[in-house]
Amino acid sequence: MMKSIMIKTITLTLLVVFSLSTLALPKLGGLGSLLGDDSEETASMDLPSAQIQLERTLRDALADLSEAEAYFAEARGDAEQAAASRSRAETLRGKDALNIKESMDASASSREKSAEFEANAGELSADAKALYAKGLLPYAKGVANTSKAAQEAQIWLTAAQKEITSIRNPMKLKSLKKSLGGGISIAKSLPKFFKTLGASTKGVFSFARKQKLSTKKAQKALPEDDF
Repeated sequence: MMKSIMIKTITLTLLVVFSLSTLALPKLGGLGSLLGDDSEETASMDLPSAQIQLERTLRDALADLSEAEAYFAEARGDAEQAAASRSRAETLRGKDALNIKESMDASASSREKSAEFEANAGELSADAKALYAKGLLPYAKGVANTSKAAQEAQIWLTAAQKEITSIRNPMKLKSLKKSLGGGISIAKSLPKFFKTLGASTKGVFSFARKQKLSTKKAQKALPEDDF
């Protein structure tokens, strides 16, 4: 799992660097071959629509993870954090505009608090175990959707870079940069988020097994590539 997430993080980070370099220096060529932009997916991609889909996938992932963290917070007696996580999940599942990076940062912060608890807690009470168990499936679904978002981001960044290098008209280039800003922002934030999520996923399930909780259903929801 950790090896897989490291490869994805490095790959996405490189794509972000290449794409941001292209945004700053639009007349530089030759990056397309490095990113393998000959695929049918990138050649025919509708960038605005794909960007919307990428944001939706990530919002779904963060909503699931936030729902999970609400249960985990309840299990450790942190009512304030539980309420904040549950409210964030509801907002993410909606359609209103929001700051994705702030949501990612909040989710990462919640995960870090839970990870610290998991590393030091003894046996939970029966009620706490029940609450923690409820968080396992949405957590696994969140990991799976995050993995999906990572794949979408890699393809989208490759296509975006190809489109940017093809434009020479300054006005069109300026408009394109503005329209792709949301996707670039997501891609910039994903690597760090991956690192936090990947480092703690093993701990979530290890802690659950330590508490003698069933993890079979949740583990089946994890991505097949072990993220």
